[in-house]
Amino acid sequence: MNPVLFLDFDGVLHSEPSLPKEAFSQLPLVEAILRDFPSVEIVISSTWRLDWLGGTDAVAVAHLRRHFSPDIAPRVIGVTPFLGRLQKNGLDALPYIRELECCAWLKSNRPARPLWMALDDRDEWFLPGCPNLMKVDGGDGFMPSDEDLFRQHLTRITTARPNTGKTE
Repeated sequence: MNPVLFLDFDGVLHSEPSLPKEAFSQLPLVEAILRDFPSVEIVISSTWRLDWLGGTDAVAVAHLRRHFSPDIAPRVIGVTPFLGRLQKNGLDALPYIRELECCAWLKSNRPARPLWMALDDRDEWFLPGCPNLMKVDGGDGFMPSDEDLFRQHLTRITTARPNTGKTE
């Protein structure tokens, strides 16, 4: 079972806020690192997935893949389910909503519980101390200074054995 990266966009692949021309400015750096970890599959956890809310996940994935390089795009395999509520002035979220959405996707799509990580700029959307979260500074997005830690997380999820809850 391949490891999974839950990927946010705003505040990770570009700063938040950002101008449209700055969108995905840090994606080439993230993709360059992902090329060294070819078994890692990508699930989009970004609120950008909500643009296709009400449509199928396949439609959302097809649209979101367009932002990625041709060799990385096929590794985008899904979007997390939306568990919050939309309000006029933004997202009204349950506590730790992003982690709950990641876990819901895993339960539905990978019940064998593969290893996973989330690359996000909002640690408040995850349980305090979540070992699966790599938080980046949303004001900058993913920077070269984040590369070593990202590689450490990816190495962990690609080399460790998943905890299936069974003893051998």
